[in-house]
Amino acid sequence: MGKKILVLGGGVGGVVAAKKLAERLRNRVDAEVTLISDTDYYLLPPLLVNIALGDMDPAQAQLPLSMLGKRGVRSVKATVTKIDPDNRVVETDKGKFNYDYLLASLGTEFDFKSYNIGVGYHNFTLDGALKLREALMNFKGGSLVVFTPEPIYRCGVYPFEIIAQLDTIFRKRGIRDKVDLTLIHPFEKPIQPLGLEAVKITEDVFTQKGIKYIGNAKPIEVDDKNKVVVLTSDKVKYDLLIVVPPARLPKPFEGTPLVTDTPSGRWTTINVYTGRSIKYDDVYLPGEHSMPAIGLPTAGVPVHFTALASAAAIAGELLGEPFDPAQINAMACAMDYGDLGMMFNCDIKLDLKNNKALWMGNCYSILTSPLGKLIKDLFYKTWLQTTM
Repeated sequence: MGKKILVLGGGVGGVVAAKKLAERLRNRVDAEVTLISDTDYYLLPPLLVNIALGDMDPAQAQLPLSMLGKRGVRSVKATVTKIDPDNRVVETDKGKFNYDYLLASLGTEFDFKSYNIGVGYHNFTLDGALKLREALMNFKGGSLVVFTPEPIYRCGVYPFEIIAQLDTIFRKRGIRDKVDLTLIHPFEKPIQPLGLEAVKITEDVFTQKGIKYIGNAKPIEVDDKNKVVVLTSDKVKYDLLIVVPPARLPKPFEGTPLVTDTPSGRWTTINVYTGRSIKYDDVYLPGEHSMPAIGLPTAGVPVHFTALASAAAIAGELLGEPFDPAQINAMACAMDYGDLGMMFNCDIKLDLKNNKALWMGNCYSILTSPLGKLIKDLFYKTWLQTTM
């Protein structure tokens, strides 16, 4: 009887891992690769901002998961409700699935309950992006606030990008003089983890664009009755509120041995080199839910590389072949500041002794130019088209 490889999650990690596994194992070993996702399409999250800003239609940002069928991957649309690694079982709303190997990449939960941020607009889901697009189209002026209450959220550069992009959009619409733009963020300096060069460039951009930055912010709540973001030391009025939800552990992992308390919260824990679970040799967890524990951002690029490393490890074991996981050693970060594009590279050193990926302090600019906007656009659209 063939080996059953179960891949959970129809996002970046799940899709690239399923594709890689099917390609490596097909016609070489008796194995079945099954991908379980709660949608029947793959949508690249960075393109949600393009949808929200009116640059792209939803159909242009997604591909059907059925395309993986040509690789030999079986796709099942179902919602994962529980993972039982001791018995090698995954429970879903469509029944139970057994496995010999499990690779789970379930992203993160978006916390819209804390701080009452659910009253704001966002573009972290397709529905949210469409509602934000409509709100921006109807916005004629006033105070627009982008509120990031906690430091761990999907795509660390996003708040700094969208506030700058909104400046450019409102200038094109001829209403910039009627709009006040404010970014509230827990970092003392904007985009601080990327280093002093990125901070200086971003501060200069914000100054030129007239964007107010409230750093080192300690939030209390959003008072939607009075339209105020309440901080410990300030109250910030808004007419339109855009929120960045904190990242939380996906519910199927709750109460399982796959989770560990870390200084940054409760997350799944993995080997930094392969993405293998610390506790189970047959479980791999290359998702955003594992990145904080090993020191990487909750973003697509590190998830992509870790998922490929996990797929390489599983395939190598099944085929009885030595493998190089080709884990991430550099992280490219493409940013769009409206009328300016930036490309930063962060060299990454894997500290295997302490099971950490070290990158802060090793980031440098490789491009600061309007051309960077085009490069970012091509980067993400190419990433989408080549994923399947």
